[in-house]
Amino acid sequence: MKKLVVLVTYCAVACHTLPVIAARVWTDSRGAYTLEADLVMFNDATVILQRGDHELVAIPIDALSEEDRDYLESSDAISAAKQTSEAAQTWVLNNGVEVTGRIVDYTARDVTLQRRRRRIYVNDRVLENLPTFYQELVPAIVAHVEQLPQADRRSLEAWLVRQRAQPRTFHLEGVILETENGDEYAIPFFLFNDDDLKLLHPGWDDWEAAWGRDDVNAAHEWAFLLESLAAARYHDRRVQREIAMLQLKLQAVDVGLTSLWEVTLYPLPGQHLPPQWVVVPGRDSRQATDTALQMNPGFAAGPVRRVSR
Repeated sequence: MKKLVVLVTYCAVACHTLPVIAARVWTDSRGAYTLEADLVMFNDATVILQRGDHELVAIPIDALSEEDRDYLESSDAISAAKQTSEAAQTWVLNNGVEVTGRIVDYTARDVTLQRRRRRIYVNDRVLENLPTFYQELVPAIVAHVEQLPQADRRSLEAWLVRQRAQPRTFHLEGVILETENGDEYAIPFFLFNDDDLKLLHPGWDDWEAAWGRDDVNAAHEWAFLLESLAAARYHDRRVQREIAMLQLKLQAVDVGLTSLWEVTLYPLPGQHLPPQWVVVPGRDSRQATDTALQMNPGFAAGPVRRVSR
């Protein structure tokens, strides 16, 4: 059973479209499952596609047909992916600060603040030498963690004076923003607004768990999914939040007797699980739905569509 990751979309806000080429039909390596979608981004292991309903689908490249794998080596595919991945993004944080760059990874890092010789140092860099947006973020970070009434430079200075020149270190969990010149800055999750946080945060636990077991490849894959999702969302505000699994069971299809059906599954109340799309064989949609529910307890069935050729 192959597993494909799907980044689910629900939002219905008017938006720009992704800078991608026209949709094409993608096929699995067995020729049994097809998907009409635009190319968004890809790396050595995974391709990110966008369906017409604005769902983002992450598919292992080795699960694709030879024709699709050859296409990903073409100049058209490389150009389309580059156009998406290199586009700058502007994020408005919950304190009103606008930050421009590309979100490229998750991060868990320490930031140390200290006041020496009447100057503020951030990880031994003078605050005034940092980009303007980060100079505005530092007071917000301290105000949030220390529960200060104001998140401005004056409050930051007063707080640092009370530290009596002793360094204070904050452990921040969030994402890495890469600016146009290639510098990277950690933006903690608590500075993002609720909508953007729902988009960016879901993969965090899996990324952290991957690093915890020294699974570098898995951590990099979660970083790639985050980067792809952030880039796609910037160009298409209907792209949203959930990370789910699309399961393919192709071995049980008997030509002429059964078809493949894609069944949407939603978690029941109280089940803290993402939605799923399972591809199962069946004589009709009802049998396929029953099979999908038996395979995945704790879910309720949603839309069903026939996907085999």
